[in-house]
Amino acid sequence: MPNESKLAIILNHLDFLIQQDTQNPPRLISESDGLFKYLSAHFSQYGFTVKITDLGDGHVIFYAQKGQPDILFNVHLDTVPVTASTIDSWQQQPFKLTIVGDKAYGRGSCDIKGAAACLMTLAQTADDLALVFTTDEEGANGCCVQSFIDHNDLSQYKQIIIAEPTSSQAVVSHRGYLSSQVEFKGVCGHSSMAIALAENAIHKSNIWLNHALDYAHTYVTKDNPAGICFNVGVIKGGEKNNMIAEHVLLNFSARVPAGQSSQQVFNDLSSLDEDKNSLWKASMMAPPLPADNQTETKSVTFCSRHNIKVASAVDFWTEAALFSKAGFPAIVLGPGDIKQAHTIDEWVELSQLEQSYQIYADVMRGY
Repeated sequence: MPNESKLAIILNHLDFLIQQDTQNPPRLISESDGLFKYLSAHFSQYGFTVKITDLGDGHVIFYAQKGQPDILFNVHLDTVPVTASTIDSWQQQPFKLTIVGDKAYGRGSCDIKGAAACLMTLAQTADDLALVFTTDEEGANGCCVQSFIDHNDLSQYKQIIIAEPTSSQAVVSHRGYLSSQVEFKGVCGHSSMAIALAENAIHKSNIWLNHALDYAHTYVTKDNPAGICFNVGVIKGGEKNNMIAEHVLLNFSARVPAGQSSQQVFNDLSSLDEDKNSLWKASMMAPPLPADNQTETKSVTFCSRHNIKVASAVDFWTEAALFSKAGFPAIVLGPGDIKQAHTIDEWVELSQLEQSYQIYADVMRGY
C-alpha cells in the first residue's frame, strides 16, 4: 500500500461500508447486493477464497480465507436503524463517513463497521487471514453465526476474535442473553363491564410486568447494579378507550449474569404470569461467555502472549458465546466504546481504528 497511510485506507473502506444500507430491521440484505459484490471483488483480488451463503430473509454469511490462518475474525455488518423519529437530530449524515477532529461519524462506524474496514485493509497485505462477516446480529432471530459453526470445519482455528466495541481491549467474559415475546389474552367487550378489571389484556400484562420488575430487582447487588438487565422493548395492544383490550404483545429481553441459565430465567419470568392463557415464546436463549473454564484459560493465555489488555466482564452479549459453546476459545475485541453504539451521531475515534488494526495485524502475524 505505497504512498497511502493505513488510516486513510481504513477510512476509505469505512466510507464504503457506511454507505451500504444494512439497517436491521428491516434487514433487506441479500447475496446479490452491491455490498457483497464489492467485498467479493476486494478479497478475491488479494488471493482469498470467498464463500457466500444466503440463508434468506436477510441472513447472509460472507466467509473469506487465505493461506493457513490459526485465527478467525468475526464481524457483523448489519446496524441498528436510523429511525424516523431521530433522523432530524443527527448533526452528521448517518450514511456517509464524516471526519470531525479525531472522530469518524456514521451509522455503524462504531458498531462495528470500523472493525470490518480494518480487516479489509489488513487483507491487502495478509498472507494468512480468515474472516466471516454476517448480517443478522442486531435484529431478532439471528442465525448466521450458529449456521456458520454448524456447517463449516473450523478445527484449524485456535482462537476466535469477535469484533464489538471494546475500546481495543479483550473481553473474555460477558452475560448470556434471553429474548422473548408473550401474548396476553383478554375478553373483548364494552369498557363499562365489570370484567374489564380482570379480563383486560393490558391490565394482565401490567400485573405481570410489576412482578417481573420485582423479580429483576432481586438480582441487583452492589457488585451487580444491573441485576439481570431486564428490559421491555415493545408493547402493542388494545383498540380504543371504551373497549376491553383483547390481546397484548409484549417483547422483553434479559441479559443473564454468568453462571446462570437463560432457560431458568425464562421459566422464572413466565411462572410469574397469573393468567395461564398467555402464550410465551423465547426467540433466543444464548449462553454467557465463556462456556467453560478451559476456553477462558486459553483466551487469557492468548491475550497474555500478545500483550493484549484484558478488560472487565461486560453486560452486553455477543456472538462470541456461540463460538465458546462450540468449544472454541473466543474473545471480543474491536475499536470504539459501547456508549457510542446505537446512538444519534454514532462515532468512533480514529486512534481506536488504528489501535485495533495494529492488534489484528500483530496477532495474525505472530500467532
